Amino acid sequence: MNKIKKLPYGVSDFEYVMRGNYYYVDKTMYIPLIEDQPNYLMFIRPRRFGKSLLLSMLKTYYDKAKKDQFEELFGSLWIGSHPTELMGRYQVMHLDFSQIGGTIDELEKKFDRYLCVMLNDFVRKYADDYPDYFMDEFFKEESGTNKLIMITTVARTLRLPMYLIIDE
Repeated sequence: MNKIKKLPYGVSDFEYVMRGNYYYVDKTMYIPLIEDQPNYLMFIRPRRFGKSLLLSMLKTYYDKAKKDQFEELFGSLWIGSHPTELMGRYQVMHLDFSQIGGTIDELEKKFDRYLCVMLNDFVRKYADDYPDYFMDEFFKEESGTNKLIMITTVARTLRLPMYLIIDE
């Protein structure tokens, strides 16, 4: 017996939608068009218009750590039959600024704390790409801004392809 598909209202996690029997409006046919655009894109849409889910789909598609799950997650979608050369090629850093709250007086401190947590997770996820000397120095650093500078400097030196997604 087929399970009835659920509506993903308020769900912005692509993997959760695909694995959880939710309806998904396939927008993967736009990936080649996105790849033909300039390096920096801004998606502007009204609230509840699917921006975060679209960004989550792009994050999953380009993430080298998810490359082995391509068929499971994208096999039934348009891009499953038309993958691009950039599929699964990047270390993907996803920053969601809606997670930072508080007063204006706390903003800088909370932003730096959030950045530290996200960058620590990022470096752990892609640890095999970074040399040991970098890992030791990185985790000693306490400033999120300095950690970001360290990552981008080493990634540029090692020519590690990175993809940055910033949400709300």
